[in-house]
Amino acid sequence: MALTIEESVTAAAPPEAIWKLLENPWSWPQWWPACRDARTADRRPLREGGKLRLTLKPSFLSFTFEPVVEVARPGRVLIWKGTGGGVSGRHAFYLEARPNGTKVTQREEFEGPLLPLFVLLGQARATRRMFRDNLKGLKRFAERGG
Repeated sequence: MALTIEESVTAAAPPEAIWKLLENPWSWPQWWPACRDARTADRRPLREGGKLRLTLKPSFLSFTFEPVVEVARPGRVLIWKGTGGGVSGRHAFYLEARPNGTKVTQREEFEGPLLPLFVLLGQARATRRMFRDNLKGLKRFAERGG
């Protein structure tokens, strides 16, 4: 079983401004309501091969995991992969320049033996809601000059 969740928003800010917020995980709790803590192991901005420690609380459950950044292309794409609790996920932010700003697409591809339980516990719905909320926050923060 596999599951993909995707949400998008267009922010009136250039891709470089969005990227600056994404590459600095210590800023995430300011605009990502479900993010309780985010940091890199080396206290530097995210980069390919870098490790991230992330605590999210999208619902009544809280998750802490340590994904590895697979792709970090400034102003274009950020992808990390993490595993925990019998579910693995590949998380991505895609940035696409538009005449009115930047289209930001957030996508997660889940798989693993406990994915049915993840869905049964309502975490797929909670994740979709979390994506909507954090994209709204990212948009608001980027448009303010973050």
